[in-house]
This record gives sequence, structure tokens and C-alpha cells, in this order.
Amino acid sequence: MYRTRLTKTRGEAQAIINKGRLRLTRGIDTQRVRKAHFQVRAGDQIAFTRNKLLVTVEMVDVGTRRGPAAEAQSLYIDLSEAD
Repeated sequence: MYRTRLTKTRGEAQAIINKGRLRLTRGIDTQRVRKAHFQVRAGDQIAFTRNKLLVTVEMVDVGTRRGPAAEAQSLYIDLSEAD
């Protein structure tokens, strides 16, 4: 979440995960992610709440660094906008 700029800080991303507020859907299986080191793959869907809004994204690629915003936005498709 941090590399894709879905959260501002690593601490914020870790807090969402530690509180059990991140759901990952891989294929037809959905699970709550409980550890920050969980590996996300292309094709995975991630859902979490931010400021009382549900954010849902589908990962297109996994980033190797925290790059510029344009690069980060190319790593996922925001499914929240479709709702």
C-alpha cells in the first residue's frame, strides 16, 4: 500500500493491516491480511477503509520502489470510482 501511495506513510499502512481492516481477494478467496509483509500479486483485489470510505483497488503490477505518483498510479486500477 505504501509503494502504490494508497497511504501516505508506512506506519499508516501498517496500522490498517494490524487492525484487520485490509481484505485481499485472490481468485474467489477473500481473507483479512494480518501481517504487513504479506505478498500481494498482480490480479489481487485489495479493500480497506480510509476516512470512513471504502477503497477497492485491483493490482496490475507490484512496484519495486516508492516512485513518483504517476508511476504508483499505474500499479493499480481504482475500483472505488465505479461504485
